[in-house]
Amino acid sequence: MALTATQITNLNNSMSAAQDVALGTLIDAYASSKVSSGSFSPAAAVTNVLTGLTTVAYVVASLSGSPTLNHTFVTATAGSVAGYVNIKCWGPTNSSTTTPVAGIAPFVGVNWIAVGT
Repeated sequence: MALTATQITNLNNSMSAAQDVALGTLIDAYASSKVSSGSFSPAAAVTNVLTGLTTVAYVVASLSGSPTLNHTFVTATAGSVAGYVNIKCWGPTNSSTTTPVAGIAPFVGVNWIAVGT
């Protein structure tokens, strides 16, 4: 079965219209998002940080200095309380065992970025 030129044009227009609607929905979702960020020096392996956002959809954290045996990496999750993020500091069990355990002092500084509303 062959399509006519009119059918192909109509099909292309329908697909373009559907893509435009989907793109508009994505843009609306991102346009209403807010971004918050900060830096801190942890005093413990787990820190709850108030972001200033009402809700947190995404969060990312990184070390702001060089890793140490006590504090090798960080993880971040949206907090159980609205507007907060949980930043966890980790280190290896010891110099020969890399199984992650809660980090201990001295800690490396942490940067974070959260996206939400």
